[in-house]
Amino acid sequence: MGEYRKIAGIEHEGKHIPCRLIIFDKDGTLIDFAATWVPLIRKRVAFLLKQLGRNGGLEAFLLKSWGIDPMTGKVDPRGPCPVSPRSDEIIIGTMALYQHGFPWDESKSLVAQAFDLADADGDWREKVVPIKDIQTFLSRLKCDGVYTALATNDERKDTEAILSHLEMEGLFDIILCAGEVEPPKPHPETILTICRKLSIPPEETVMVGDSVTDMMMGKRAGVALTIGILEGGVTPKEELEKVADFVVNSIRDLKFCDF
Repeated sequence: MGEYRKIAGIEHEGKHIPCRLIIFDKDGTLIDFAATWVPLIRKRVAFLLKQLGRNGGLEAFLLKSWGIDPMTGKVDPRGPCPVSPRSDEIIIGTMALYQHGFPWDESKSLVAQAFDLADADGDWREKVVPIKDIQTFLSRLKCDGVYTALATNDERKDTEAILSHLEMEGLFDIILCAGEVEPPKPHPETILTICRKLSIPPEETVMVGDSVTDMMMGKRAGVALTIGILEGGVTPKEELEKVADFVVNSIRDLKFCDF
């Protein structure tokens, strides 16, 4: 990159592990997943039902199809909602309508329109709930010379709008969004692409995320550490511990050192 940055490290089990690059997931890692996305998904469903002019149990079926409990709003960590890009979510909604007797093409068009209407109905991005002190945390990493990257299944337009609203748009050296790298998570190509662009090997890279998919991607890429985050995510601790090198309650619990 033609730029010198000192090598920082993460303290783990009494060891100092070199870390020149940290790759973050977005939803559930930098922002609270359920608090941010469940209200928007409910709004999408409301617009869809309005277009259809009916309900008859369809609302509950749609929410369940996306992995959301209709009564509690709880997100299924094994469902599509936490890991699927927008394009997949539209297909899931389309299938739900098709199973209720609606033609496929019409269903796909209606679901896509409902998504667009909900997204445009007031600036939902202003209701995004960031993890406490995340801006300060990322700023400190930049000051310490650590490269930072964002790997998300969200669309670039929405990602950039969210980062801008949270005043975090300048805190990442590289951002990769849905559809920009194939195959997607949990395939390691997203991490490998970031490492190539920044000329930093996976062995000096750390993956931080809230999902099993994030951890699997990191493992397959051969990163130095995979760190699971509980605050803001929906994956139970015991599930993350099966695949992550270690799990912390909050990003604020990470301990750094200099080399």
